[in-house]
Amino acid sequence: AKMRFAGVSILVLFLSTLEAQRFLQGDLPPEFQNFIEIENDFQPYEMEMEMSPGYGSIDESNEFMEQFSHALHSHSQGAPHKRTVTAEAALTDAMSYQENAVQFMRKGRYAEALQFYDKCLKIQLKALGDLHPLVAQTIDFMGVALLRLDRAYDALETFEKSLAIYQHLGGAGKRVDWALTVMHVGQALELQAENIPKKVSQLQDNQIDKLTKEALAKYNMALEVFKVLEREDPDIDIANIMHCKGNVYNIRGQYKEALRHFKYALGDKLQILGENDPSVAWTKNNIANSLKGLGQIDEAIKWYKEALDMVSKHFGHDHPEVAHVHWNLALAYQTKGEMEAERRAAKGRRSFWFRLFFGKGRRRAHEGSDFLKMEKHLVHAFDVFQSRLGQDHTFVSSVLLCSVCSLSRSPGRR
Repeated sequence: AKMRFAGVSILVLFLSTLEAQRFLQGDLPPEFQNFIEIENDFQPYEMEMEMSPGYGSIDESNEFMEQFSHALHSHSQGAPHKRTVTAEAALTDAMSYQENAVQFMRKGRYAEALQFYDKCLKIQLKALGDLHPLVAQTIDFMGVALLRLDRAYDALETFEKSLAIYQHLGGAGKRVDWALTVMHVGQALELQAENIPKKVSQLQDNQIDKLTKEALAKYNMALEVFKVLEREDPDIDIANIMHCKGNVYNIRGQYKEALRHFKYALGDKLQILGENDPSVAWTKNNIANSLKGLGQIDEAIKWYKEALDMVSKHFGHDHPEVAHVHWNLALAYQTKGEMEAERRAAKGRRSFWFRLFFGKGRRRAHEGSDFLKMEKHLVHAFDVFQSRLGQDHTFVSSVLLCSVCSLSRSPGRR
């Protein structure tokens, strides 16, 4: 089930930037007063922009206010500075880096987005210390970028760092952004499960079962927080959770249950976002995944085409998320073509001449218009994945494998 993560986190990518602006203006929401106090006579300070690598560590023996106070008032008087800036200018730079990251995320250039998030994070760590909600949010956004790059294990580790900050600050179970990070943990577990081949061994099937159950538990945990803290009806975060749960049920092969969750999400998204939002298209895409799993191929293709038309208009034809729908359409046409080939073969096996020349058990090759449509969508997906995500990305190798298998069953193909 592809395109499972797209659209879920883009809705909150501006939150950290807006809160940083409120920080600079001394206008923080009430819950932030537990984390930091801003003096009315806030004085600029100088800090060196020679950043050390990494995210920093969480030391529970130090109070956050001590860290922030130290960052606010200390600097080396005689030390050489490559560049000195005020705290306000430093956080403005961080906001600028984050805005660049958001733009790259929208364009499907996830590796570049990750680089800008990293620059933003280094500044935030220097100015705010390790234990600040803005730092937790930026780390969370980096995890989302890693998910887009199919780096599920790295993403999971990154999300856990973000959750550790919220836990240390007493925000676990009490903040919407904590719940969003919990949801992202579920997505990382879901991606791990999806990347495991099915029906290869009992050990792998057990691993898929374990990971998907853990993902559902994370989604339900986040859902309870959203229900308490967000009183809107319908609510976009709840709709996204229902979408995510549908993805898990698709992986587990429980397509009817997946379809029920996707249609719930779709109904709410249509009310909140309207018909032309890409998040609506992604849910339509995953409804098609469920229908394909139920064997309703023609109906699935109809939903895929609707999704493709919507995301193509929004992102353009060379975006990775658009390529995902092309890939899904290719797989749908492949399934349809194989079903048709099996139907023709079954009909042929009943004839005397087929049994005479081909033998009773011989299947016909995958051929016809469905294969040609599959090939068109497959080539498009491969070209975009390779150019935008890199040759080593999982999606590139998956499309290549699908292409080789399809061509090997088709007479006269190169």
